[in-house]
Amino acid sequence: MVHLSKILRAIVNLSNENRLLLACIDIGISDEKLARVNSLASLPIKWDKLFDAALSQGIVPVVYNCLKDIPDRARVPEDTMEKFKMAYHGNVARNMYLHSELERILSVFDEKGIEVILLKGAALSKTVYRDIGLRQMSDIDLLVRQDKLDRVKEIMSGLNYIVKGGDRSEAWYKENHFHLPPFIHKDKSVIVEIHWEVAQDTLGIDVNKWWERAKKTKLGEASALIPSPEDMILHLCVSLYHSNYHQAALRGFCDIIFTIRFHAEQMNWARFREAVSQSEIARPVYSLLHLVRKYFDDGQFLSWVKAEPVDLKFSAMIERILFSSEDVPYGLLMRSLAADTLWKRTKMIFAGPLFPSRKEMSKRYPVRPDSLWVYLYYVYRPVDLVVKYGRSFLKMLCFRGPE
Repeated sequence: MVHLSKILRAIVNLSNENRLLLACIDIGISDEKLARVNSLASLPIKWDKLFDAALSQGIVPVVYNCLKDIPDRARVPEDTMEKFKMAYHGNVARNMYLHSELERILSVFDEKGIEVILLKGAALSKTVYRDIGLRQMSDIDLLVRQDKLDRVKEIMSGLNYIVKGGDRSEAWYKENHFHLPPFIHKDKSVIVEIHWEVAQDTLGIDVNKWWERAKKTKLGEASALIPSPEDMILHLCVSLYHSNYHQAALRGFCDIIFTIRFHAEQMNWARFREAVSQSEIARPVYSLLHLVRKYFDDGQFLSWVKAEPVDLKFSAMIERILFSSEDVPYGLLMRSLAADTLWKRTKMIFAGPLFPSRKEMSKRYPVRPDSLWVYLYYVYRPVDLVVKYGRSFLKMLCFRGPE
């Protein structure tokens, strides 16, 4: 359970809204915890700002799950509580809808002999979160074996799904990505991503071992595999590492700490550390776990992280981005700073959002994607970004963090 006194000492410079937001992140809410949240709710709170922050971070249902049970509910304005309540019940309905479709897909995959590992929300919402309405899901993520991709495409087509890859071809996805172009149902509001790897760069992660360690689970009448607890935590860290930190990052931290608590008795931390040591992302993984330990663990499970190669500057910058009001795309540069080699840093910056596709450029600038003028805007884009964000990026680069 989170001890609020330790949290408050660590985040004294945070706004009241962010302090309350962090305090609400839990599933099993004790009377002691509710009393502390109740006390925080008595502070001057900009409730619209709190709701908007919870919404952008993907944790509205989790916050509602706590606020609805505080002793003095009147401290939360009625219209704010109603917004939280409506969002929670809307998420319950949405997730039930997604899980119904997931069961339909899995049943057909099972009939065709296609093994599937559930990823992220599909694997967490009914187990780790214990309440189908607490974990927001935007799509369904499934991992299949690479040699089954063509068969899976046929099955998805038969299930009335079509591919929506934008201006990028399937060949591009296979060469540069870790999942096929998104599958969108023709009639339903459902998006499915079919993965064969767990990250854009394999990062030294051996997905074949995931298949060996995965465990079978039931979803209604259907069945699927879920990653081992160690692989699940590693994947959640990788997913959070690749996020933009301004949106749904706190949901990523929720995923990690709730998974750790749920699988506490089964976790093999020696195996986890071995997998991380064999990957190329040890620093960012341990830096993220350092923040999980700092804000949510209270020494229960992650005290050993202190002995690992934590980049405190990287962790401190994530905190700053999480709780900053600046709408600056730090995520890309943050990931480049955590990369192990100069080549990887350069590739992350120049092969990513700095120089997007022509179609994306046409959305940002007054030029058609098929016009030769688009190349002039590629020259102009770095100047444009420096004018807009240069000062913020310079502050980030000069940020020293804790000594």
